[in-house]
Order: sequence, then C-alpha cells, then structure tokens
Amino acid sequence: MSTFASLPLPELMQENLAKLGWSELTPIQAVVIPSALKGGDLLGAAPTGTGKSGAFLVPLLSKMLHKKPGRTYGLVIEPTRELALQVRDVATTLLEGTEHQVGTLIGGQGREEQRSEVFSVLAVTPGRMQEFLRKEWLDLSHIEWVVIDEADRMLDMGFREDVRSICESLNQQPQTLLFSATLEGYGVRQFAEELLEDPEEFRIGSGQEESDKLPELLSQRAYYAANDDQRMTILSLLLRTTQGRSLIFVRTRERLARLSALLRREHFNNASLQGEQSQTEREAALRRFKEGEVDLLVATDVAARGLDLPEISTVYNFDMPNNAAIYVHRAGRTARAGARGIVVNLVDKDQLELLASIERYTASTIERRQIKQVCAAFPSVDAVKQGGESEKKRKRAKLNGGFDKKTPQQQEEERKHKKVRLRDKKNKGKPDFALKRARKAARLAENHT
Repeated sequence: MSTFASLPLPELMQENLAKLGWSELTPIQAVVIPSALKGGDLLGAAPTGTGKSGAFLVPLLSKMLHKKPGRTYGLVIEPTRELALQVRDVATTLLEGTEHQVGTLIGGQGREEQRSEVFSVLAVTPGRMQEFLRKEWLDLSHIEWVVIDEADRMLDMGFREDVRSICESLNQQPQTLLFSATLEGYGVRQFAEELLEDPEEFRIGSGQEESDKLPELLSQRAYYAANDDQRMTILSLLLRTTQGRSLIFVRTRERLARLSALLRREHFNNASLQGEQSQTEREAALRRFKEGEVDLLVATDVAARGLDLPEISTVYNFDMPNNAAIYVHRAGRTARAGARGIVVNLVDKDQLELLASIERYTASTIERRQIKQVCAAFPSVDAVKQGGESEKKRKRAKLNGGFDKKTPQQQEEERKHKKVRLRDKKNKGKPDFALKRARKAARLAENHT
C-alpha cells in the first residue's frame, strides 16, 4: 500500500500528517489525492469510513499553503453539523504552523462568532450558508475549490436546491469535488452533472460489488428477542462480557431516552446522541465518548453515517433498521481501518424476513446465536409465516398463493352425495298443507259458478 510520504506534498503537510498518525493511504486517498493535486473536477464514490476527508483535504489544503491569509479559498459543504465540525478539526491540524484559520457556518452556533473573522476554509451546512449569502455576510470572490460531501445524504435531506444555489453564487468556476456513498439512487449522478465539469470518476468500495458492502473483518451475530424486556436482558449480559467502546442504535428519540435510563439503572454509564439535541448537547455527548469518559453511546441513525467515532468494537442494533442499506451504514461504524468489529442484532419474530433480506443484500451470513436460559433459538421463517394460518388453509393453499380446484370427477362425486338439510328431513312424508289449501280454494270457486 502507498504511503503519504511517497506523495509530492509540502514538508509542513507531511509533518502535520504525522501528528494525525496518518502514514498509509487508504484506497480512496491513493487515487483521489494525486488527481486532485493536478486540478480538475472529481466525482468519487466511497462508503463512510474509507478516508474521504483526508482524500480531499490533503491535496486541496496543500495547494493553499502558499496563499495569503485573510481570504476564503475553500468551501466544504456537509449535510450535518457533526460532519462540518469534524472537517474543521482535521483541517485545523493539517494547517498547523500556518496563519490559515478554519471556520464553520452551522446551526446551533452564534452568528456573530461565525462572522468574527475571515476564514481560509469554511466547513458549512447548507441552511446556515444560505442565510449568510442572503444577508451578504460572505465574500466568496476568492474561492478556488469546493467539496460537496455525502451528496446522496444531502439530496435525501432535501438540500439539492440549497447546494445548487451556493455553487451558482460563486463568481468563477472553482475546482469541485463531489463525494457520495453511492452514485446510484437519490439522483446523485444527475446532481453531479449539474455541478461538475468533465469530472474524473472514482469508485472505491462503493457498494457496486457485493463484497464491498460490509467491512472485511466484520463479524455478524443475531439473538432472538421476544420483546423489549428480553432485548434488555440480552444486551446487559453481552455488555458485561465484552470490552471496548460500543455503539447502540435505536429507532426513535423516545426509545433512546428509555434505553439510556435503563442502562444507567443497570450501572452502564452512557452518552446519547439524537437529532433533536442542541449543538452543545451533541458536542458534549461526542466529547464524553471520544475522551473515554463513557464507553457506551446510544444513538438514533444520526450516528449511522459520517461521524468520526473512535475505535468502536461492537455495534448493537437494539432496534433493527428499516432496511438493509441503513444496516450497512450502521455496521460501517466498526471494523474500520483494518480493525476487527462485531455487529449484534436483537431480532423479534416480525424481523426474521428483514434479517434474511440483509443477508441477501450484503451477500453475507449473520450467525444465529442462543443464550441458554436467556433467549430461545431462532424459529424458521417458514414456521413464523404459517403460525397465523389455520391447518385447513395450509392444506388448501397452493405454492402460488391460490387454492386447489376440484377435478370433474370430484365435482361429480359431490353431486351424487348431495347434502341433505335438516328442514328437508322434517318435511319428508308429511302432507303439503299449502297444496291442499290451493285445491280447496279451486273447488269452492267451481261451486259458485
């Protein structure tokens, strides 16, 4: 594998890369950095955790080192505040020893603070950036490069027009790099065609091949949980027998609050992360987790992509995701940078088919496990499907979902053995009083004539 030392980078950049502990290039960095140094637009497809931030920051900041501070040269557009803050932190380290400053334009922070000085590089979210442009609080006349990161997620969150408007506000055509976890779906390719000019394209582990969907050193396990109480019992037991940092995913913020409280009651200190928190609360939770104050982070899918979470050994799906694509993003939080990792899934009977669909989507096997006297073995999918049907329906149901038709011989047999009703038996051998009354009325009519 190539190293950063083999690249034609300024000496100061090499020193700062060493401070970050970056020596070997990831696959996306090995192909993107040399091309970005030459100039020209780039379109890159790579999943979370492959080193995309380094791929675009190292070459673009290297070309900026000789520039005069006091002007804004670079713009990184991110879908979330956390991603923008991560870019700021990495870029700040890469620019140590220079007078260049890196700033953010994100929600949850004071506008006056963000306007306090001119930053050489800005990491922004679309909403706050648009506000600054409308109020003419920014001078973008010296912008030389723009990065649009997590483009598929950006489109999914409804930022298409905001990003396009930001790019159209620039006075000249800067070098533009667009990265996405996938180039399929969400209209990413069409979006790229609108913003990029004759881009060079790269695909690194972008989900086009089945083997690239999950980290290579990832182990996958599943336990059958009949209800939330059993989920909690299984989770508590596993947490007491595993080491390292763990990330626990739940569906909603209400379930997050409940699970976080239950874990504390079981003496598991934890931090929580969800979309409705203030920026201060988010930063505090991430700080506690990153600095090792707590080893458990309970989160909604806001933490499934993009966040730089260190050395996570185990990902727990306390609540299974809605689909296989989200499962892949969650699983990508562990087994990063050559380390081993585990994904543990707590599955009820209604999610057995989802588990099977995840295996098909990822072309991988999820090991079904059982804990004696804690949780039962997995029932088969077929058994669950038939559990709600009567024996009569199961006998009659065809493979194509219809019902068996009777043969002509069976129909003839039924006609021969016609069902005899009780009322027919009761009237058998008894006089027909209606017929007798009719005959009597006819005789009386004849006598009167």
